Amino acid sequence: MSSWNYRVIRKPTPDTDSVVYQIHEVYYREDGTIEGWTAEPVTPLGESVEELREDIRYFLHAFRRPVLEEKAASGTELLLEDSHDTLINEGHYFEFMDRAAVAVDYIYQFLGSHPLIKQETTLRVLYEKAEAALAELYQEAGKLEFDRNSR
Repeated sequence: MSSWNYRVIRKPTPDTDSVVYQIHEVYYREDGTIEGWTAEPVTPLGESVEELREDIRYFLHAFRRPVLEEKAASGTELLLEDSHDTLINEGHYFEFMDRAAVAVDYIYQFLGSHPLIKQETTLRVLYEKAEAALAELYQEAGKLEFDRNSR
């Protein structure tokens, strides 16, 4: 059975000699290779506000994966990882650490201090794992920054 997800695709615009980025549905074969994609970009939609919100969440997942670029090879259109995708610069590590610190604070304010966390052991244990994972993200980014600068 094949699968699909939303992906960001970089497309050239011949009229203006520039590029645009759009969200498309990309379909995969059993082995994970790309089988095809929608010719036109897709827009979020739902039959309720909740379904629309969930679809937008899936759109946001597209930004976690490499950007794809349409390329023609031997008369066939292919999707390849975009060679123009974002490169890591010196500020990215500290920016990530800052965001992780904000996320730890945010999760504490909105979940950690919730009355259910005090009453429900299962929720408290899961919350503590989530908080620890965010703190670990912060620490790992700091370690990577230190290691990078030590070379």
